[in-house]
Amino acid sequence: MTAKRRFTTALAGGKPDRPPLAYVAALTNLEMQERTGCAMPEVHIDGEKLFRLCAAAHEHLGFDAVTFIINAFGEAAALGSRLRWGGPGELPVYVSHPWRDPADAVAPRDLLDRPPVRAYLQSLRLAHRRYGDQIGVIGKVLGPLTLTQVMHGVEDTLIGLIEQPDRIRRFLALAVEVLVRCANAQFEEGIDALSIGEGGAGANMLSPEMYETLLLPFHREMVARLQGPAVMHICGDITPRLPALRRVGFACFNFDSDITPTRMKQAAEGRFSLMGNVNTTELLFGEPQTIEQQVASALDAGIDIISPGCAVSPTCPTENLKALASGIEKWCRSRGPLLSRQG
Repeated sequence: MTAKRRFTTALAGGKPDRPPLAYVAALTNLEMQERTGCAMPEVHIDGEKLFRLCAAAHEHLGFDAVTFIINAFGEAAALGSRLRWGGPGELPVYVSHPWRDPADAVAPRDLLDRPPVRAYLQSLRLAHRRYGDQIGVIGKVLGPLTLTQVMHGVEDTLIGLIEQPDRIRRFLALAVEVLVRCANAQFEEGIDALSIGEGGAGANMLSPEMYETLLLPFHREMVARLQGPAVMHICGDITPRLPALRRVGFACFNFDSDITPTRMKQAAEGRFSLMGNVNTTELLFGEPQTIEQQVASALDAGIDIISPGCAVSPTCPTENLKALASGIEKWCRSRGPLLSRQG
């Protein structure tokens, strides 16, 4: 079974020859940047270098599916939000919020030709040409609430959800239009799945009732309009929202270490596949043996796809990232000769 088929089978809830390793949140590190000669921040606007850097996750770290976009800020940057671009050890950060009124929320005709969206699409195009029949190629966009927070400001958005919900709905509606357009452009470049990074809807941001009333309809619309399967990521313990999330329609949920694998498996009730949930703090500061133990715990609980639970620091040690793949390999060997041969 190829790495691509392994990933797509698990994504759809099937049983591959062994559990796949993938990721959807930001993942690169200083050693991979040095090894490939492709470093942040230049890679964010150079599609060829972005492809070469992201490919290292497969070539050197053993990932079965790779997100060929490091961080999901392209749409906001193309819409006019200024960024502090960071450096090899620092991911970009937004520093402006240009949507002050709903009239400001306009999707430009040349959105797909603006940097860094143009570079992202080139990276995915190159990935599909090089790896399209071998490994899973994953694209990435923000979620509609997260894009609204970037463009309008986190505090203004959260206050508006309470005091002026119709105003925020207008921002969310435009965000969906932008994100669907960018997402389907990525599917046209050959991605196998799309990551939706909705960190702005984290567990401490919205009550289950507010999620269902205000955000769920936009998530449902967005996912329904995509040209392929989606993996959604929301930070924190979102289990109180799972009754609503089960109605969104995404194929897979990437959950973080605030939720135990056993609890998440039970709460999901088989409505979508699960990806997770190795602790990113342990990836940064822990030992490889600890990472392998977390991988084993997730697989024992029935998690479909192993991944970090959230974004990985660029200063993460390579040996800890390699422990994700070795953890799967050791778990397979412990399950008997058949899995060992298949893995």
